[in-house]
Amino acid sequence: MNLQQMPYLPLIISLSWAFLASAMLLESDLYRYAAIALLVFCWTLHRTDFHHLKGDWLAQLCFVWALYAFLRFAWGIVVYGEKGASEWLYIFPLLIPCLGACLYATRDRLFAAVTFLMVAGFLGLLLTLDISALVHGERFSPLYHHNPIHAAVGCGLLFISSVYWLAFAAETTILKTTGGKVLATMAIMTALLCLVGIFGAKSKGVWLAFSIVFGFMSITAVVHYGRRHMLVPGAIALLLCVLAAVVTFDNIKHYAGPTVVAALRLSEQAMSQEEIEKAMANSVSKADTPESMRERLMLWTNAVDIFLDSPVIGSGNLWLAKWRNAKYANVGYTLIHNGYLEILVRHGLLGMAMLLIFVATAAYRIRLAWKRGLIPSSLMLYLFSMSLFFFITMASNSNNRLAIGESFFLLAGAAVLAISIMLRADARPSAQTIPA
Repeated sequence: MNLQQMPYLPLIISLSWAFLASAMLLESDLYRYAAIALLVFCWTLHRTDFHHLKGDWLAQLCFVWALYAFLRFAWGIVVYGEKGASEWLYIFPLLIPCLGACLYATRDRLFAAVTFLMVAGFLGLLLTLDISALVHGERFSPLYHHNPIHAAVGCGLLFISSVYWLAFAAETTILKTTGGKVLATMAIMTALLCLVGIFGAKSKGVWLAFSIVFGFMSITAVVHYGRRHMLVPGAIALLLCVLAAVVTFDNIKHYAGPTVVAALRLSEQAMSQEEIEKAMANSVSKADTPESMRERLMLWTNAVDIFLDSPVIGSGNLWLAKWRNAKYANVGYTLIHNGYLEILVRHGLLGMAMLLIFVATAAYRIRLAWKRGLIPSSLMLYLFSMSLFFFITMASNSNNRLAIGESFFLLAGAAVLAISIMLRADARPSAQTIPA
């Protein structure tokens, strides 16, 4: 195929990566089609880049895990007649190494992809922010998600993307152009609108996650970019945060206060001589426990009991059958609202070990690539901040079972494998250094 006959190919590639990340804006299956399109494209035009995966134990681990998850899923259906719920998601690691090779081959199109995503997010926020609800302190759902909690997570991811888009632009010559200045202004506006969206969505778990990540971003910005460069923007950000806290304090207290009180009471009981299960049961029975927290405690109690029934490898597809006989089977949900418990009930400590190994290896390789000068500070901090935010939100929501979670894991995993290829290429001796 002659690439010169495809002048729009770079644009198509950039849009495809943007569509793969679009779940932070639009809760749909669009990201799946984008992933398939990218894999077909790379297999057609960049097949040799898939050879870079050979010899990478992390890529091999993804393939082995995907095979294991598939066989266990099939076993549950054939032997027990149980298909579980969303079990096939755990086969997705099969795609991560291949998407990593694709990302490596088309990495020059990623900045444009993030730019498209940021502009789309800016327009989406303008169209969906409910000013009347915001003024009256009522809950609303920004962007295009099925509920405000998902929307809050999407706004958080978009905020982080916009901030580090701006950081990368500052590290390069992009801000020197007129177009770059326009886009930089839009990045700042997008980030500010995301803050409004996070506040308006009233997700207490996202508020907590964002507060922690915002502190992480602030500290790492000073460390990596210096106090002199961060003095003015840091002072402005701090002033805005103080003003926002003063203006919104009563509203935040109204929505988060009862949950904080109930959580502190639960913690005190758990730290006393009471068993954690008894403390959770007491909180469920108390009339002043917020309904959302009560439901989560019921779900988590069910999940913990199922996990303890098979702690090493989990219950596989059978977890849902066990759920029907759980203590709070009438809670009305099978979405556990805790991503880690979602993993534990299905794959036990083995599944959690797989996640921890991947995350620890990813952190090591990302930092190593930064130290070698293969990736800029903005990209390293972007990956760390996105991951920290997402993994904290998983503690109070089953985001890994949502479109936004599937998209995140595919993209973050692909980034790690692409960086791994860069590290292997950097370590490979050049032709001039090979002895005759």
